[in-house]
Amino acid sequence: MKIAFFTTYYPPFLHSFYKLNSEITGFTYHSYQQLILDQFFADTGSAFHYSKQAGHDCFLIIANCEPLQKLWAKENSITYSVDNWQKEIALAQLKFFLPDVLFIESVFEFYGDFLKSCLPYCKKINAWISTPFKDNLDLSGISLILSSTPDFVTKFKNQGISAEYLLPAFDARVLEHIPQDSKKDIPFSFVGGWSHVHLKRKEIISELVEKTKLQIWGYGYKKEYSKKSLSYYKNLIFPEDQKVLHAYQGEAWGLDMFGILNRSVITFNIHESLLNGRVGNMRMFEATGAGTLLLNDKGINLAELFTPGKEIETYSSVDEAIEKVNYYTAHPEQAKAISLAAQKRTLISYNYENYVNQLTHFFAKYL
Repeated sequence: MKIAFFTTYYPPFLHSFYKLNSEITGFTYHSYQQLILDQFFADTGSAFHYSKQAGHDCFLIIANCEPLQKLWAKENSITYSVDNWQKEIALAQLKFFLPDVLFIESVFEFYGDFLKSCLPYCKKINAWISTPFKDNLDLSGISLILSSTPDFVTKFKNQGISAEYLLPAFDARVLEHIPQDSKKDIPFSFVGGWSHVHLKRKEIISELVEKTKLQIWGYGYKKEYSKKSLSYYKNLIFPEDQKVLHAYQGEAWGLDMFGILNRSVITFNIHESLLNGRVGNMRMFEATGAGTLLLNDKGINLAELFTPGKEIETYSSVDEAIEKVNYYTAHPEQAKAISLAAQKRTLISYNYENYVNQLTHFFAKYL
């Protein structure tokens, strides 16, 4: 099967990557793409790698990675406009590859008219949607939607769109790049974003930083305002959340993020309300795969994924979370035993070989 994976990467990650890799002279499109994939950021690169390993013919489009995309355009003599290079180069790549399936992530700025323009160059367009979206999102042209949010699956089916449930996975290759004998020198961590969609997360983390030694990594915590704006000066005098900023350690992407998880005795996770009491976000599998004790909110389906108390720890309130953090930081060997059991479960059940088998099964089913 010919599969084109289509995504964009978070701009903060790309900015960080460009700072470390500012010189692109001497790189080909494929060598520069591999340099990015070697960071193990996000999941599309893993799906791309393991799909190729399974024998599928694959192409990966990171539509907003400017140096990468323009390298491809140069190598293939593709012209593009200054203002619309992202869509023009991506469409040229699809015309070149002619996939059976175009698999696009939740990059909604490419939905609608752009996907309609892609239809002549692929047999089917399939999508992954597990993030909040507006009811007026244009889904025309999409034949199948995959999601780790069961209510989304039901909603799409009710709209007459084929939909299937699929959990995220962990890329075991990460373990080859992070020390497995590292000291657990981070008692309690959280790695993740801080934005307007993270309502429950903001509320509980604000409380945890007051009552535990939580250390935080991620993006969105420090707002970058123009020095000409009123917001810049207001934030200097009244930081948006001084308590949280005190615990904030900076951004962490890809292998750096996995290294932090691996060094943590305990790491924290919380799901937003869109899952309606269920759990199964990417962080569950990243954390357990990296080898940390995951402190996860309770969910009605959690026991289907991991065994509470043996492979994962749970909380149903802030007080319970604090109690368990205090207990396991005082009993690190118990924390280690649970984390190793979870890691074993993840490597067996939630690996990318299994993920790709399910993914391509769904592709073939609807192709």
